[in-house]
Amino acid sequence: MYLGSAAVLAAGVITIFFAPVTNRWTERITIETISPLARAWAGIRDRWTDFRQSLRQYDALEEENRNLRAENVRLQTEIRQMDYLRTENDRFREMLGFRDQQSFRLLACRVVERDPSNWWNSVLVDRGWKDDPNLSPDQPVVTPRGVVGKTGTVGRSTTRVMLISDENCKVSVLTEGSGARGILLGDTPLNGGQPVCRMTFVTREAKFEVGERVLTTGLGGTFPPNLLVGTVSEAPPVTSEKNSGLYREGLVAPAADLNDLRDLFILTGSAPAKK
Repeated sequence: MYLGSAAVLAAGVITIFFAPVTNRWTERITIETISPLARAWAGIRDRWTDFRQSLRQYDALEEENRNLRAENVRLQTEIRQMDYLRTENDRFREMLGFRDQQSFRLLACRVVERDPSNWWNSVLVDRGWKDDPNLSPDQPVVTPRGVVGKTGTVGRSTTRVMLISDENCKVSVLTEGSGARGILLGDTPLNGGQPVCRMTFVTREAKFEVGERVLTTGLGGTFPPNLLVGTVSEAPPVTSEKNSGLYREGLVAPAADLNDLRDLFILTGSAPAKK
């Protein structure tokens, strides 16, 4: 019996592994069993490869973005620097052009100190009597845009400048179009961050309009004539409450930017005659 069973088993094994039909069947079963696993593995492998590639691309893009951000910061800094240098160059050209056109001795100076609590009253400049023996109190201080104020206390190497926005700085002025004359006084109200001056003691009969340029008259001995001070910003009618007395008044916006004072000129006298 045992010999018969062994023979049958041997015959079955031989039939399964060596018979042509059985080999095809076994191959089909193997392929059908392994193929899903192979496809799944291939998919996982492809996704892993794509993921690693994506990580490399992400790292490369991140590095590129960092470089671009750094380059952008550098370019923006250069642009700001170029804008600053262009502005400074234009300002210096304006200063030089103004100096060359004047018939006065001009002492160039730079603002070195400005007290925030006294912002609209005065500034300190870096010139004193050792820089120019002609420098003295009550001399006009100007920029190419217009009158800034007048000198006050003169020291060895610095000078205090009283601004026209200070109520103690009085300037005799007239309007360019109508010729209305008055006294310019500093005032405290601000118009868009800029000070406003009052033009007072104007005769009631005088007529002046908004937009007229305001110039120095040359009276009083401090300011020579025809220096630009500002423009009329308000010209209330004679019937208004402000103009109900013997005189009328208006408001004047200074021509010079008193909020941003850096380089100034002090008029120290008449220029010598050219030979």
